[in-house]
Amino acid sequence: MTSPSSHRTATEQLQGVCPHCGAAVLVHERFCEVCGSPLAGTGPTAPPSQAAVPRAEFIAGAAAAVSDLGLRRRRNEDAVAMTVAGDGVVVALCDGVASTANAHHASDRASIAALRSLERGASAVGSSVPELLGAAFRSAQEAVCTVRDDDAAGRELSPSTTMVAAVTSPGAVAVGNVGDSRAYWLSASAQRRLTVDDSWAEELVAEGTPREEAYADPEAHTITRWLGPDATSVEPTITTFEVLEPGLLVLCSDGLWNYFEQAERLAPQLGLTEGTSSLILAHRLVDAALAEGGHDNVTVAVIPVAPLPTTASVSEE
Repeated sequence: MTSPSSHRTATEQLQGVCPHCGAAVLVHERFCEVCGSPLAGTGPTAPPSQAAVPRAEFIAGAAAAVSDLGLRRRRNEDAVAMTVAGDGVVVALCDGVASTANAHHASDRASIAALRSLERGASAVGSSVPELLGAAFRSAQEAVCTVRDDDAAGRELSPSTTMVAAVTSPGAVAVGNVGDSRAYWLSASAQRRLTVDDSWAEELVAEGTPREEAYADPEAHTITRWLGPDATSVEPTITTFEVLEPGLLVLCSDGLWNYFEQAERLAPQLGLTEGTSSLILAHRLVDAALAEGGHDNVTVAVIPVAPLPTTASVSEE
């Protein structure tokens, strides 16, 4: 288990960065796949790739994330990267599409590229949050398109991943998604899903099919949008809302929500008590998924968000 410091991105801690072009690289690689520069002697000295770590944890200020291999998979194809940005947090969570080549590289690179884009945008003057999220998804798309498609297991489909990303600040949350990685909002008075999956089931629901019937369809979880060379659109679906009471933004891969699809089912798994850290809460959600079977990789990010502080007005007599 690793506990990266909050000022670096989570995935960089687990992989490394090419000293020549800044692209994400794995610790065992001898040459950068993006610029071709040799890495011997100057390559990353980080711990092994997230794909080889049974469970990894990440911290960014009061926010935290946990990624677990699950009970049935040999490789973790999820990835998460997060950091503090100003008085909030930016985070990108990806789930590599298992049927595609080098899906673990696709998710790793997408999360790093998106986070870097969000970090740069958060410090820029005049950029709107939807613009920041759109730019982050385009950067992630470019990164996924650098992943090699010569998969050792013989998968012929181009490397692909889903992604959900968020920007938080006091009083505000914005999330964007492509694919079926999700965002939820959990507070004392509201538990709701913020994202709509790009999936066959959600297309059926949009056409009027009852939700239960749509999700019983054999093709229910087939995604209709993703990041990768074969993607037709990578512009995220964006949701923004005003935070009026303290709550938790939860981002997750389908390794969690397959077991707790409704927001009302997620909240009880947290066992919320005052002062419980985000890291403990993220572990609890991952553990809950494993207790239900853990058929997939499970990745969860928990970000506390508070409302804007109120300013008492003082009238002069």
